[in-house]
Formats: sequence, C-alpha cells, structure tokens
Amino acid sequence: MKRVLTWCVIGLLTGCVTTYGATILHYDFEDGTPETPMNNYPVTQQNGMPGTADLSGNGYAMHAWDDYWGPMFSASGQTPTGAGLSSMHDGHRDGYTLADGIRAWSPSTWTIELSFKLDDVTGWRTMIGRDDWAQHNGTNIDVGAAFYIQKNGENNAIRLNYATVSGERISLDASLVPQAGQWYRFAIVADGDQVDMYANQLDGNGFQNVGSFTLDAGVDHSLLATGNWTFGRGWWNGGFVDHIAGNLDDIRFSDEALTTDQFIPEPATLALLGLGALMLRRRK
Repeated sequence: MKRVLTWCVIGLLTGCVTTYGATILHYDFEDGTPETPMNNYPVTQQNGMPGTADLSGNGYAMHAWDDYWGPMFSASGQTPTGAGLSSMHDGHRDGYTLADGIRAWSPSTWTIELSFKLDDVTGWRTMIGRDDWAQHNGTNIDVGAAFYIQKNGENNAIRLNYATVSGERISLDASLVPQAGQWYRFAIVADGDQVDMYANQLDGNGFQNVGSFTLDAGVDHSLLATGNWTFGRGWWNGGFVDHIAGNLDDIRFSDEALTTDQFIPEPATLALLGLGALMLRRRK
C-alpha cells in the first residue's frame, strides 16, 4: 500500500497536473537547449520548423520561422519557478501553430493558462493572439484579429479581446497592470455564460480573480476560429504587430472551465508534493 501511495504522489508531480478536463495544447519549453533558437536555420534558409513540442499529445507544436524571427529557449532559470526553461522574445521573435486541428478549435467552454514576464511594458504587447481577419457571415467584424491576450496600450492593464461565432467582439480589462521584469501566472476561464480572469503574482496569495464579464444570454459565445494561434505577437489590419520583449511559459489550452485548484500548480504546491513523495518513500 505504501508503494502505491508513493506512486500516486509522484503521479501528481508528473502527469496528474494536466488531467483536469481535456488538455488541447500545452507547452512548457523544457525540450530545448538554453539560450539557443528554437529554429536554428539562418534567415537565409527560413523553413518554419517545429520549435517546441505540444505536451497534450495532439501534435500542435509551436513553430519557429528561423533563428531571427523565431523564439529562443531562455537561459536556465528564467521561469516562474527559477528552474528550467521558458520561451524568450526580444521584440521581433514569435511562435505560431500550423495544425488544422487547433486552427479549428472553437469551444464555448474553455480555459487558457500562461505565465509571462514583460521586460518592456510600453505600448501594446500581445502574449497570445491569432492571425487573419475575424469574419462573421463572410464580413469582417473589424480590423482586429479574433483573439488577443495582451497588455493594452491604453491603461496598461492585461486585456482579453476576442470575437465569437455570433459576430460579437468581447473585450475585458483585468485589474492587473504588470510591472516590467516580474513573472505572473494568468488564466482565463469561460463557461459559456461568464468569463473570469485570474492572476497569480507569485506573492504567496495564489490566484486571485482580476476580472469578470457576464455574457449575453441566448447567444453562442464560442471562439471564432480563424488562422494560426500566435505566441509573442498579435495581428492587426493585415500585419504582424505588438511583439513582446520578455518571456512566456506554461501555456495550456483546455476545453473545460477549470477551477483555480485545477490550474498548473505554482512552485510551492509542487514542492509540497515532492516532499510528500519523499516521505512516503522513506516509510515504505
């Protein structure tokens, strides 16, 4: 029995943290070499190769165009935990998806999690976006893309802005105004009726609700599926815009409205699980 308990706790450290709901896409950037491009092909040999693996098993790898436009793997320890790797962006680097499956993802109930650190908090900075026009019944909704998680250039708060299959444009600012050089964990949860945003400032207080929006009743609020998902930049009126200078980590898309205790665990939680596993091994 003690051996079974040991493996149960170890499972929490490895696989169980991603078993709530169905994980659609998940990047943790631990499959690279520190301080190297995700795509080491030079600009003269651009090929858009897969840069980091999708841990969900769906094959939705993040692609990198070349050694200049694609993201870098960070230096070791440039993460929310102080260990491992993240995706590094310096004002012109971005990653993107190519697989048709994730392009077509159009849920009404969903959760998107990410960790981010912005070294430059001026202007507009998009952490997660989408390419191509947001169209409803063949007509452009406006000049924006169908999805943004960004630091906006108006009041400097984190903004969620997205289009739905019903032709809506939903925009919500969080109370979180990020500081340069600071890591944050962030999550957006949509249950079909309401959208909630949560932030963990890694100050010991865990995830706090930083914004809520009640959706109109009787309307299909499913995400509008358009082009590639992008990481580290946005899309606006036909152009690539709003690149970040900083780091991204722990990006996960789920097709359920997760609760805060189902988010990717913060460092203190993982440390406690690891201690529990060690104690169980010593007692067996």
